[in-house]
Amino acid sequence: MLRLAEFGLFLVPFGLFLAWLLLERVSARMAIFAGVAFVLIEGATIWYGLERRMDRDETYIPARMENGRIVPGHGER
Repeated sequence: MLRLAEFGLFLVPFGLFLAWLLLERVSARMAIFAGVAFVLIEGATIWYGLERRMDRDETYIPARMENGRIVPGHGER
């Protein structure tokens, strides 16, 4: 998984350059719309991450099988 994240970070500058080239060809109105959409998506991603995080004093309990059923992983104090 770490290698996938490293590869993604490697591709970020190329993606930004491609976005810059594409936005150069569209109207200013479309560029503003794309910028607003990007900010909203990033804001939603940050909000979701903050809502789903565990507290510092919680310990992660991994998923396990109980009586033939999968009990999902969770945090416990």
